[in-house]
Amino acid sequence: MWFKNARLYNVDLTELKSVFDDEQQLNDALSSTSFTPCTAQEVATSGFIPLFGPDTPYCYRQGQHYFCQLQEENKLLPASVVKNELENQIRIKEQELNRKVNHDERNAMKTAVQNQLLSRAFTTRRTYLIWINPESKLVAIGASSAKRAEGVLAMLRQALGSFPAKILQPRCVVEDRMTAWLSDPAELPEQFALGTDTVLKSPAEEGGVIRASREDLTSEEIAVHINSGKVSTEVQVIFREAVSLVLTSDLSLKRLKLLDLYLERMLPEQTDDEIANLQGQLIIQADLLNELGLAIMEIFDCDHQ
Repeated sequence: MWFKNARLYNVDLTELKSVFDDEQQLNDALSSTSFTPCTAQEVATSGFIPLFGPDTPYCYRQGQHYFCQLQEENKLLPASVVKNELENQIRIKEQELNRKVNHDERNAMKTAVQNQLLSRAFTTRRTYLIWINPESKLVAIGASSAKRAEGVLAMLRQALGSFPAKILQPRCVVEDRMTAWLSDPAELPEQFALGTDTVLKSPAEEGGVIRASREDLTSEEIAVHINSGKVSTEVQVIFREAVSLVLTSDLSLKRLKLLDLYLERMLPEQTDDEIANLQGQLIIQADLLNELGLAIMEIFDCDHQ
């Protein structure tokens, strides 16, 4: 149970303090919007699921760290499949009627085709891990895209009545600051070390993009691209010799990976209790996410609610 990607948000949960202080009330709120699979005619559904499997709580709390999980189901129904089947049905209908179908008939047939195909469509499921710390006013959504993360936040608002999360708002140009790290590693905050991957992009609308992987990011080759005007939109860094990640220009976190030496030192010894093992995984991530989120807010001069 690991965060592989995360989008960070700032949130003031003062108005929800009574809910977060009462684990039963919080669990009841999340279970009120629990996940149910798509019905025959539904395209997508989402809802919260018990964190550690059936008959377990929807939320796990450790100190000021809260974890929960949302599941989303979508039916795969490409527009091209609907179009091809509709055109086939229209040809058959027109032959039977010996005339062209009109606009209303076409719309009715399209609806019928969609309903027919939905009942047979394949489905995909995604789960999104959620970390919340009311004290630090930080939230992490385990999603790679802004759209999916916003969908998770919308479900939290539905469950809790309110959840005023806002994306981090830096008061600096993030790309310039990350580029400065590559130009002069001394500019890198002391908790961080440079990794080996970056994306350099020209500010020009049709400018080039350079993707470097497993490279010395302080090399002359990288410097040449920076001196030509390219800026870093993604850079791999290592935080506190504990976690490797790619930091992007919108301050999202990609390819999060706890380092083996850190895991050996911090991860509790595995037991026959699977839930305890999963809780151990969450606990060691919680403090790191908290420290990492606060560090990012400080480094990029983010507004704090």
